[in-house]
Amino acid sequence: MRRYETIFIADPDIGEQEREQIFGKTKDIVTGFAGYMAAFDVWGTRKLAYDIKKKNRGYYVRMDYCGQGAMVDEVERSFRIDDRVLKYMTIQLDPDVDLEKLKVELAQKEEKAKAAAAEGIAEKKAGEGESSGRAVEDDETEIQDEDDE
Repeated sequence: MRRYETIFIADPDIGEQEREQIFGKTKDIVTGFAGYMAAFDVWGTRKLAYDIKKKNRGYYVRMDYCGQGAMVDEVERSFRIDDRVLKYMTIQLDPDVDLEKLKVELAQKEEKAKAAAAEGIAEKKAGEGESSGRAVEDDETEIQDEDDE
């Protein structure tokens, strides 16, 4: 099984429902060919470097998946047929990937990301507690200064 990455640019003027239809169709193709979707990152609307089909903005999506060459051909065929997809590009990341090892790596990355997010929230709360404590101390100092006068 091979690992691929496809980045495609969808028309930014279509509605969210149509976008989800494109995403669902693409995911169905991958699973229909016994592939594995490792990541599906929606980057959102961004400015294009040059106009494509008279559009200066595009809705970017990155897919990381595993499968065979026939699956990639079908994904690209569906992009060519669909006028809502402005551009696409597929590259092969790994010619022979161990699917179980990849799943373990992705699970570990997700776990680290959750831990980092939890740590960031804890640090933010701790920082808010310290700053609010300083504000109270400053208020008390002002009150004491007024009493001294």
